[in-house]
Amino acid sequence: FKYHTDDTGFVYINKDDVFKDFSVDDFNMNSSDLNSVKDVLIINYGEIEKLCNIQCDIVVLQVHDIDFVLTEQFLANKKLVYIIHSLPTIEPFHEDNPFGRDQLMQEKFEYLIELADYLVCVSHEEKNRLLKIYPQYVDKAHVIHNGISHDNLRKNENYKTSRKVFGYIGRTDYKKGMYEMLELARDRDIELRIACSKNDYYYIRKLLVYMNGANLWDKVTFYGWCSGERKEAFLDSIDALLIPSTYEAFGYVALEGMVRGIPIISSNNGGLNEILKDYKYTYNPYKQSELFKIVDEFINDSNDEIEKQQEVLYDNLKNFSSEDMSNNYNQFFNKILCINETL
Repeated sequence: FKYHTDDTGFVYINKDDVFKDFSVDDFNMNSSDLNSVKDVLIINYGEIEKLCNIQCDIVVLQVHDIDFVLTEQFLANKKLVYIIHSLPTIEPFHEDNPFGRDQLMQEKFEYLIELADYLVCVSHEEKNRLLKIYPQYVDKAHVIHNGISHDNLRKNENYKTSRKVFGYIGRTDYKKGMYEMLELARDRDIELRIACSKNDYYYIRKLLVYMNGANLWDKVTFYGWCSGERKEAFLDSIDALLIPSTYEAFGYVALEGMVRGIPIISSNNGGLNEILKDYKYTYNPYKQSELFKIVDEFINDSNDEIEKQQEVLYDNLKNFSSEDMSNNYNQFFNKILCINETL
């Protein structure tokens, strides 16, 4: 929203049973800017019919679970752009069975990608995965990388005096590699700090059972979900950021660490490989013990080597700014509207 143009509007569909109050500040807007307030429509499920009154040329869908709003009446004379932030595929990925047993999810996703006039993936790796399953959509699939604000670049130098405190921030999900982090802490003199939400209770129980069996309660601390100043304090407190995901369509958390100047130890699968190009401390999450090897390498490397790798991260970060992302989307939309230009 920060970079939106005068001819762009936003719709937020509230999924809660009770329609709570929203502040314009929730959308990174200045509440004193009354001209911007008019650009956000907040509705609940019972007000979907209001969408048919919106006059526009392009509809941009950001999430798959509101596909029911895409009625023929609403989309009449409009182009639909579906931004695929993450394919709903399972890990490990298999082309012959990419969705596992989730038939409903597969049907919903296939309905959307067929309905859309244009598909935008957030990384080249995600586009390649899409086309492995659905090669027929090669002509309408495009890539626009996500980005992050560079307004508050920091430089974390904790590694110069400590290589002991490792942090994880994100969801609790089997794709995130949290179980492997606990194995890492079991055999090393390190401290693991985890800032996560309770997305998957079954997976959390599995983690807690392992912690009990390995007696890890003096090595692992859960901080709950962190945002705002609490999140900044969490990132400032660690010596390195762990991203042990088996797959990330993009890997926004890597950008968050890079903006804070934190050394990153990450898998190289999916969009992370594009963000962390030429960076040393990455590994194949499907190779046994690779995470352990790369952490040991980070712990034992010289300060000069880590500083050199920090420069790689800084150079890569320049390619993923939120301003560039916004400009790329605006150019993309303008090309859609110009019949004499081709994408």
